[in-house]
Amino acid sequence: MGAFRAWKQAQSRLLKQLQPWLKQQGLYTIEARHAIERALRALRDDHLTVAVAGEFSRGKTELINALFFADFGRRLLPADAGRTTMCPTEIFSEAGRPPELRLLPIETRREELSLSALRDDPTRWMTFDLPLDNAEELSTRLQILTEHKLVSRREAAELGLSHEQHDPQEDQVRIPRWRLAQINIPHPLLAQGLRILDTPGLNAIGSEPELTYEMLPAAHAILFVLGADTGVTQSDLQIWQRFIQRPGTQRRPGVMVVLNKTDTLWDEMRSAHQIAETIVKQCRGVAETLAVSNRQVFALSAQKALLARVQHNPSLERRSGIASLERYLGEAMMANRVQLIRHEHTHLVRDAIEALENIIRGRLQRNEHQQQALLDLAGRSDSAIAKMLAVTQADHERYQADLDAYRTSINAFSEHGRILLRALNANTLEPTLDDIRRNMAGAWTTHGLKESMRRLLEDINARMHIAGTQTQSMRRLLRNAYRRFHSQHHFTLPHPAMMSIVKHQVELSLLEQEAEIFRNSTRTTLTEQHFVTNRYFDTIVTRARRIIGIAHDEAQQWTGSAMQPLSDEIKGCRDDLAQQMLDLRQAATSRNTIEQRIAELRRDNARLHAQLASLGKVRGMLEKPEHPPPARVSGQN
Repeated sequence: MGAFRAWKQAQSRLLKQLQPWLKQQGLYTIEARHAIERALRALRDDHLTVAVAGEFSRGKTELINALFFADFGRRLLPADAGRTTMCPTEIFSEAGRPPELRLLPIETRREELSLSALRDDPTRWMTFDLPLDNAEELSTRLQILTEHKLVSRREAAELGLSHEQHDPQEDQVRIPRWRLAQINIPHPLLAQGLRILDTPGLNAIGSEPELTYEMLPAAHAILFVLGADTGVTQSDLQIWQRFIQRPGTQRRPGVMVVLNKTDTLWDEMRSAHQIAETIVKQCRGVAETLAVSNRQVFALSAQKALLARVQHNPSLERRSGIASLERYLGEAMMANRVQLIRHEHTHLVRDAIEALENIIRGRLQRNEHQQQALLDLAGRSDSAIAKMLAVTQADHERYQADLDAYRTSINAFSEHGRILLRALNANTLEPTLDDIRRNMAGAWTTHGLKESMRRLLEDINARMHIAGTQTQSMRRLLRNAYRRFHSQHHFTLPHPAMMSIVKHQVELSLLEQEAEIFRNSTRTTLTEQHFVTNRYFDTIVTRARRIIGIAHDEAQQWTGSAMQPLSDEIKGCRDDLAQQMLDLRQAATSRNTIEQRIAELRRDNARLHAQLASLGKVRGMLEKPEHPPPARVSGQN
């Protein structure tokens, strides 16, 4: 993590130095500005999140204890049989705040506020100090995470908590006392930005929309925990396919499958070789069932790893198998984060630099042509120069005609862009959302409720259709403009960046499937109507807004920058033609001006070559490896 932080700091320094230099050199294009600002935002994010997910009683919390908190000399987080954490728990170290446990009561589920909104309201949380100087008392304090309460079935339904697994004859059901927990605790890894997300089982994951759709997908690494004594059960597979890796979607990096509780297979009547063969066979079966690489599956015993570290027993720790997971976790988490920064951010800076290099090469090429033309002028007569001036003026007039056509294309491009941005403006969704909420609140039947839900995605699909039509027209205008100047004026610009909304349409299609499941689920039918409305807006509506918002931001950036490289090249070419006519006129009156102009061009060439060299150096530094290979892990915290 230290090496990763050093790499990010070096990249940030480089980009911050690049900005004023580009401005000074007149190279700070819209594309370059957007790319650098986006990369700097990504590099400023110091958080690395490890999410631990799986069904109940798979040993998730015990694994966290073994990986991060063995130094306390005891089981810190509650992981005893029947005494496990009942709510999602975030563990981090935040400077400037005392060690504390914050708990959000389950009753906040009745409100319309999201978890992110409740996070910023300290009045909704209960806070407890953490006595770090007394490990036993600290462990006792954290037992609060296991608390539950008995409520009527009606109250559970009002809170949106499903209890199909309970006996229908029971009047009361058990629910968690807390909706979300946060633990701020000093720890060397947590202090460097590592955050741990401990998730409960299937029902709890599914009942918290932000956990499902924001917190888990945003994690840089996911530990999916199974039990060696159970293998991949149907409920395990359901969590995997719904929340970790959807069938048919791109493989997620940074996912590790932990086959926990291998100590249940440590049979003293079997040899070590036979036990190892059984574990390897189970790992291969898990990898095949979940369609992951064998390298991503780790067999271990979290309980024995914790015991070994508390007792300082290296032999037992090696047998527990935790060291290989630690090693891979560190490498995969860092590689995933660096890959994300490079793929989504740094490559944009590199592309912007390459675009600038192409612009500079074009200027150099035009300078060479002008320089050669001026050298040719030195030996020509006045009448020959006059003929050349007439030809250049004719070229300028033809170029002006192409400029008029380009301005027409620009106007059409801008008009399509206005329609595109209007279709993707999330603010214009609000009247529709208000109407949907009123209809849902006033619906007398389940059918009426479900029809109101369907309207939202119909509206967004219509918007996406408009957006798709507009982007097609804009791409066509862009391609035609680039081709015209490439074929008629020998421009050497790279192909322009093209926006596509296909990925947003795919995400919307997945959301539509989830909305259909939501509408037709038993939970929706049996849950109080006002809670169904709130939960629909917390899940489907929030994500729909996010999809539209991201598409709008991308469209806004694209419409503002797509034509810019061509516009800059057109302006440069126009200025060059004007300069050529000026050179010809001056050459007709004084041949000394030719030598002066050639000297100017040579000085300009030297400046352009220096710019190319500097940009090449920056590009090389951006592509420099993030840090040296990780050292071997000892297995100790």
